Amino acid sequence: MRFFIPRYLFLVLPVYCLFTGACKKDKPAIPQKSPKYELVTGTWKQQDIVLAVAVKLNKQNIPAGTSIIALAPLLGPGGALFTCTVNNTYQFDGDGSFAIDGCTTLILPVAGNSGTWDLDVHDSVLKLISAKGENDPHWIENISSTNLDLSLTVTIPGVATIPLILKLKK
Repeated sequence: MRFFIPRYLFLVLPVYCLFTGACKKDKPAIPQKSPKYELVTGTWKQQDIVLAVAVKLNKQNIPAGTSIIALAPLLGPGGALFTCTVNNTYQFDGDGSFAIDGCTTLILPVAGNSGTWDLDVHDSVLKLISAKGENDPHWIENISSTNLDLSLTVTIPGVATIPLILKLKK
C-alpha cells in the first residue's frame, strides 16, 4: 500500500505559513519598563518623615502629616534614631541598584544601606532588596519628577509601631 500526498500541498504550505505566521518562531518580547522607573532613578534627599495617620502621644492628639523629626524629643531614645536620618541621601541607579548614605537602622532595617530595587504590584510598590536578598516593599504614596513619598511602618522602641511617610526630593 502506497501513501499518496498531493503535489499541490507543497505549494499551499509555504503560502499558509506566510499569511498566518504559523511557521514563524518569534522571540518573546522583552517587556518595556514603565515611565515610573525613570522617575525613581536618580539621587534623592530626605525632606522629612511624617505621620501617615493621626496618633495620640502623651495625651496629645497629633494630626497626620506631622513631622516625626519635630516630635523626636517626645519619643525618648527612639527619637534620636529619626533625627540621625535628616541628612540621608538615596541613590536609585538605572541598573537596579540602590545605596543609602545615612541612618537606616530604624526606618529601613530590612533594606539596609545597599542592595537592588524594582517596582512591583503594577509599579505602585518600590521593592528594595537588601544585600542579603531580603525583600522590603514600600507603597509609593506620591511620585513626580521632583518628589517621592514612600510608606513605612516603623517600630519605635518603647513607644509604638506607626505608619509613616518618607518624603524625598530630587
